[in-house]
Amino acid sequence: MVHMRRKLLLYIIAVFLYLLPNSIIPSPVYGQKSKVVSVKKQNRKNRDVKGTAEDKQAQMKAVEDELTKKHMRIQDKATRKRMKRTKKKSKRLKSNKKDPFFKKWFRKG
Repeated sequence: MVHMRRKLLLYIIAVFLYLLPNSIIPSPVYGQKSKVVSVKKQNRKNRDVKGTAEDKQAQMKAVEDELTKKHMRIQDKATRKRMKRTKKKSKRLKSNKKDPFFKKWFRKG
């Protein structure tokens, strides 16, 4: 019995020591570049918006539409089709849901 406990304890310590360096030192992540540049561009465009509230809102919508179109443009055809199917499916499934309780409780009127 004591031998089994000792073995189990050694096993747990070994697993812990194996996982410890992986959790402390992050491994390099490969893949897509970070989107820092696009965020900076978007913030710069948003800062340049001037005028009345309606004009600002219209310009912000135009900027958002432009970014969405750019995002769609850089996808290949199969990805665009998959995105379209997923969007339609989510709209269809979302339409069957009823309002959450807090929206019912705090509804105006």
